[in-house]
Amino acid sequence: MSNIAGTTPEHAAARQALAVFGSVSRQEPIEWAGDSPLAPQLARFYREVGPGWIEIDTAGLPFLFFPLERLWDEQAGYRWNRRTAAQLVDWNEEWTVVAKQGADPFILDANTGQVLTAPGDDGWEDRLDDPEPTFDSLEQMALALAATGSAWARCDDPFTEDWTLRPETTASVVEALEAVLGDHDRAVTVARKFGYYQAR
Repeated sequence: MSNIAGTTPEHAAARQALAVFGSVSRQEPIEWAGDSPLAPQLARFYREVGPGWIEIDTAGLPFLFFPLERLWDEQAGYRWNRRTAAQLVDWNEEWTVVAKQGADPFILDANTGQVLTAPGDDGWEDRLDDPEPTFDSLEQMALALAATGSAWARCDDPFTEDWTLRPETTASVVEALEAVLGDHDRAVTVARKFGYYQAR
């Protein structure tokens, strides 16, 4: 394991995985435009992994990462109301949206270091319960999203004639996620969150 002050293997792997899909560069906390402190995990993620504008194609809407200077703006609609700018009462101050798939956010919980998503596979807008832990860390999230995108990109013809996902497409995504997460059932759960609803 690398020294705590340097790049860890996890950071290096996440950086390499995201670089396939877009720009990565070292970004410092001074680029954070927020009116609340930048979470230490997020500061280190942007310093060592440094996603810029990254779009990862997958089933349905793509996964999106944002440069640090833009990240505060991406809290709109989650931390505060877009129209009135009023703080939303069900948002925890320790949460930061770090990536999105459409309207579905990936949320860093600064207290635990985990990344949260909407419970089940209904999506953020249809959720009935609080977001649930999905990834152990920002680095694991980045690896999972990149692995999903890579599996998707390898599928020359991901859909059947009636525009449903081919079983082999979904199986490829589950296999890629299992390689990151180390557990088949967990990979199936995450794949369903990502829109691969027939994952088994």
